[in-house]
Amino acid sequence: MRTIVFVIGISISIFYVVESNRYAEQLYEDLLYYYNKNVRPVKNASESIKVKFGASLIRIIDVDEVNQVLTTNLWLEMQWFDYKLSWDPARWGGIRKLHIPSDQIWIPDILLYNNADGEPHITILSDALVYHNGLIVWKPPSIYKSFCPINIEYFPYDSQSCTLKFGGWSYNGFLLDVRQLPSAGSPIINREDESGKEYQYLEKGMDLSGFYQSLEWDLMSLTSQRHEQLYPGCCGQDFYIDVTFDIALRRKTLFYTVNLVIPCMLIAILTTFVFYIPPIEHKMTFSISILVSLTVFYLVLIELIPPTSLVIPLIGRYLLFTMFLVAMSILLSVLSLNYYRRDGSAHPMPHWMQAVFIETLPKYIGIKKAEEDEISDRGSSTSEIGQFLDSSRRPSPYFLAVPTPVYGDEKKKTRGELNKMRLSQLAHLRGLHPDLIRRMIDNVSFIADHFRAMKKEDKVHYTS
Repeated sequence: MRTIVFVIGISISIFYVVESNRYAEQLYEDLLYYYNKNVRPVKNASESIKVKFGASLIRIIDVDEVNQVLTTNLWLEMQWFDYKLSWDPARWGGIRKLHIPSDQIWIPDILLYNNADGEPHITILSDALVYHNGLIVWKPPSIYKSFCPINIEYFPYDSQSCTLKFGGWSYNGFLLDVRQLPSAGSPIINREDESGKEYQYLEKGMDLSGFYQSLEWDLMSLTSQRHEQLYPGCCGQDFYIDVTFDIALRRKTLFYTVNLVIPCMLIAILTTFVFYIPPIEHKMTFSISILVSLTVFYLVLIELIPPTSLVIPLIGRYLLFTMFLVAMSILLSVLSLNYYRRDGSAHPMPHWMQAVFIETLPKYIGIKKAEEDEISDRGSSTSEIGQFLDSSRRPSPYFLAVPTPVYGDEKKKTRGELNKMRLSQLAHLRGLHPDLIRRMIDNVSFIADHFRAMKKEDKVHYTS
């Protein structure tokens, strides 16, 4: 008994499905037999057809900063009424909706106005869902490349605002009335722009239920606006209606912070350590290496930002300023090495430099001033000559010392006369000419003065 009931149920179901398919086939042929897809589905030629237009954002594929192109994947949704495609479900086996290919019926020619590359119109013609009351719902998927002006002033901590502007192409606003398709919980609000022109605003411009998060950008907001604008035409101005979607994006900065900003900051900090390196050749090598590293980072930055001359990005200004500081540190290193390697006798220190860096500046930066030599320069050569002559009067082990008598008148002679006498005695004792002895003493005095100057210079370097 149960088997018989099961077989009867299966037979009725198969008959109902076959009967429904027969009704659907007949309905499809009946609706499209006299249908002309090139004519707007209105009873009066001057009547406008209302089309509700909306979209679902699926994915932000790419933001090309160099070419200023935004690539998005959208599922569009359009709704309108076609009185030619309506029927009574009671006459057609209870069929309330029918799937009809979109290329067999009239569809609005809504295009992307700010198209940057690719096809501005819909490339995938999916089936349209037709209801018995004439309502047509069409949801074609499409990938759009729209022009998006990129502002790189605060790169990589920047935010971008892009737009997608859709509207009718061949039908003006009197023939095609494009309206926004509101989402759940987001009513349409009437607003006015700065010029006092009214427009319709929708806070939730697109459906984000199927949105996939981008790895590089955060979606901050997505609104839509409906504008009525006049465009110049062949016979005057034409009235057109557009729906504009405003997309606010903010860049995710983790990648740029770790790989670009932090290395640049560390290199900039290393610049300060140039002044702690002793005045040797490695000081210049270290400075030039830092400058080359910053140049490499700047070349990487040029490949990431669009080639525009309107504004320099924040990271670019930071790198340029850091490169300027490194160049100044190299210049100061060259000057410090030059002054350090100078000889006091060949390159005497200018008076203004001595007054600034030795006398005045050490008082304010907490550095002790180099102490003066205990022996003054005045009369030093004379005293050393006297000491040399006194030591020269001592008898040589190879000669017999003869005592020289000292009379009372000699005590009254000046120091110079005594030196002359000692010089004559030394010349007589050594068997040399007095002029030769005098030149030898002058050379010894010059060497003594040179070493005294080097001693002062070493004290200045040690103190600084």
